[in-house]
Amino acid sequence: MPGHVEAARTQDAVYLRVTGLGNFNNAGPMREYCEKAFTEGLRAVIVDLGPCTGLDSTFMGTLMGFLGFEGAGEPVSVSVMNATPATMRAMNSLGLPKILHVHDQPVAFPQCRLEMLREGWQDKRRRTLLIRDAHVALMQHDKENEARFAPFVAALVKEVRELEEQQRQG
Repeated sequence: MPGHVEAARTQDAVYLRVTGLGNFNNAGPMREYCEKAFTEGLRAVIVDLGPCTGLDSTFMGTLMGFLGFEGAGEPVSVSVMNATPATMRAMNSLGLPKILHVHDQPVAFPQCRLEMLREGWQDKRRRTLLIRDAHVALMQHDKENEARFAPFVAALVKEVRELEEQQRQG
């Protein structure tokens, strides 16, 4: 089942609901949406995983990357609610509950008008950078992830250099 992310902003937070798979195809638009809110002063992200069937490492790393957002103001906080057994296993496997606030009891998602974010990235370079940044965030926030992802990140860095060289030549 493909996935999508719906998002809303209030005065206090960005609310996200993940339906189906949270993956690299919907992590990019989610990141763009949240970073725009961060530059405008919001510092809280609340993620509802109730309708989510699974998470890939890029999606989880993107959530972790919000913690290191470079901008004025307070640090960004990320809270996860309504995690399913499958999404909890995925998050536990990469150490997210050690860093993010994960509610272990069901939480009612607030009433707010959600908009469906587009899916996918058209630009291969931007997609590769998103995947690289997500995995760097996973390694920075949990050292156990270094052995798992360091070779992958090195390959992504090389791929980004090659793509940038192709752009300069093209």
